[in-house]
Amino acid sequence: MAKAKKKAKRYSASEKKEILDFISKEGRGGQTKAVAKYGVTAATIASWKRKDGGSPITTAKGGSKELRAVEELASLLKEIATVEARLAKLKSAYQKAKSKL
Repeated sequence: MAKAKKKAKRYSASEKKEILDFISKEGRGGQTKAVAKYGVTAATIASWKRKDGGSPITTAKGGSKELRAVEELASLLKEIATVEARLAKLKSAYQKAKSKL
């Protein structure tokens, strides 16, 4: 009998940010520590880094506060845009359902 395939865990944007921030703060070896601490695979973390353009991981451990703040703002804007797009879809679906009354 075939074994059932394990369903992949989905991480929220805030969980991803927490893990990436942890790696950034840890510096060298941070990714390995994150794999052990959070149970996320190294391949998943690498994928997040690629999608995020390497930010904030590429920031040096002693990087400027301003640079980290700008990177955080960019990340938040990206998340806001995603949520606003989802909200627009929900509003459209609501209007369609409402028109059926």
